[in-house]
Amino acid sequence: MKKILPIVSLLTVTTCFAQKEKALSDSAKFNKYLSGNTSSFIFNGQKPIGRGWEILEKQFADNQFVAWGEYHNSTLLSRLSAYALEAASKHGFKNWCVEVSPFVASELMRIAAGKNPYDSLLAVSKDHPTYGTFPFFKTGEDALMLAAAEKYKYTIWGIDQEFQMAFPYGINRVYNAQSPKIKQAYQAVRDSLLAKWWMPKVKLLDSLRNGIPQENYKRVLDDIKLSRTIYYEDNSLMRAALMKKNFYAYYDSAKSKNEKVFFKMGANHLAKGLNLMTHLYDIGNSVYELSQHNQTNFTNIYFILRYTTEDGKIIDDFESAESDYPKEFLKLYDKEKWVLVDLRPLRVRYNNDKTLTEDTYQIIDKYDFIVVSPEVKK
Repeated sequence: MKKILPIVSLLTVTTCFAQKEKALSDSAKFNKYLSGNTSSFIFNGQKPIGRGWEILEKQFADNQFVAWGEYHNSTLLSRLSAYALEAASKHGFKNWCVEVSPFVASELMRIAAGKNPYDSLLAVSKDHPTYGTFPFFKTGEDALMLAAAEKYKYTIWGIDQEFQMAFPYGINRVYNAQSPKIKQAYQAVRDSLLAKWWMPKVKLLDSLRNGIPQENYKRVLDDIKLSRTIYYEDNSLMRAALMKKNFYAYYDSAKSKNEKVFFKMGANHLAKGLNLMTHLYDIGNSVYELSQHNQTNFTNIYFILRYTTEDGKIIDDFESAESDYPKEFLKLYDKEKWVLVDLRPLRVRYNNDKTLTEDTYQIIDKYDFIVVSPEVKK
């Protein structure tokens, strides 16, 4: 019996030690890993400087697909993205995938090749300058991205639906490309389509489509028709399927299966696994699996924003009862710096003890990096 006691004592000590290890809360683990995997960079509109930017730039060297998941309509992020396009080009990136339709992507490439892209964007949006005609492309900073794309010889891939604000532009573009005879025959159809441009009648779209010879303009009308359905039904599944279809049309026509692609789209579309909002497998997951098939790499970066301005008042997302982003990351905000967290080492075994928010667990699983922007967005 005496010989057994030391063994029992050892087991007791080991068990107690293991229990102490298990008792470490998820938040304690998170903060421990966070402290060693956070860096930053400064960006004053010129070249980004700092360890955080060096890490972001290295992703272009290490991956076939790099995805920047943005918060939309940020002039500061557009300016930073222009530098990202330059950095990516040094590592063989020549394809830029954005959240517009294939037709709008071709229009953006035409505008980028012109003498003054910003003036062209202003001209395109002259009828509704507040929200623009092409989604996410309306400011001088957006024009800087287009200038960078032209300078570094990118092909712009537009994989999304046609957005409603571009419906009239597309309809007019199709109509104006026709012969005088066709224009005369279909002027009433065009006018009727524009009268209810936000939800044009399918019969009228089909009528114009059947009366024109050009396949590329038929596709424009097809996209408007499909997008109309997506809007009417609020059909996220149809939209996700369209993104994948359009992406693979570009990818399959590329010279090499190892073509590098830089994505700049809404962050939720670029998650690994299920989209956090729609709970569907979106384009980000498809490209992630494609990289596994190719035995290359995919990385996604989630950009988040703490402060916005509404009616002249600054809104702090950290103080919101239903914040858009996890408070665990918002607390890292620095008004002088962009704060970068490498999430990959944080994928340790958690107990789901609810000391972290559910969104935090999800983001750690679905994204490789998170960037907290210093911007106070208007």
